[in-house]
Amino acid sequence: MNWNSSTDTGWFVNLAEDGSAVTIFDPSGSVYGALFPTHTDEGDQTPGRRKRDSSIAARDRQVLTFRKGHPATLRLSGGMTGTVTDQQPKAMRRKNKRCEVVISDRTYVFAHSSSRRATALRDGSALAHMARGRWSNRSTVTRKTVSVTDALDECVLTLFQKVVTPGRTGAFDQVISDLSSI
Repeated sequence: MNWNSSTDTGWFVNLAEDGSAVTIFDPSGSVYGALFPTHTDEGDQTPGRRKRDSSIAARDRQVLTFRKGHPATLRLSGGMTGTVTDQQPKAMRRKNKRCEVVISDRTYVFAHSSSRRATALRDGSALAHMARGRWSNRSTVTRKTVSVTDALDECVLTLFQKVVTPGRTGAFDQVISDLSSI
């Protein structure tokens, strides 16, 4: 993900200095909304797992992240609030690793179809297809919009493109990576 660049439609995001929120800007540079994910706690880790990074700097910094199954808050500048839930707890299958945004009587789903691709849906209808680049271009996300979008759609698509990013591993890859960390 390239935080510093805007999407093809001009939307962009900015991470707060203290790591507490992601601000979403429209093409004119006005704040459209903010995402407030849950912070990871040192004591909030999976039992039986060792910490991989125990440096003092890693322990002191705040980590802005989505916790599986724990809703984050999306607050728009007009006062509307919604929830963003990234993945189901203990999800192994790729279809259960989707991200869901519920706001303003709309439900957006970011369904991952491979380790690099995903489709954004609004109330079951496709809005856009996204793909993450490979190797040296892995921070680049391309988007092909397949439906007419409004400002709220663009806000959510920007979150999907810049914060969530397309693609999740499948069950087999996850089991292999879990076994390799033992």
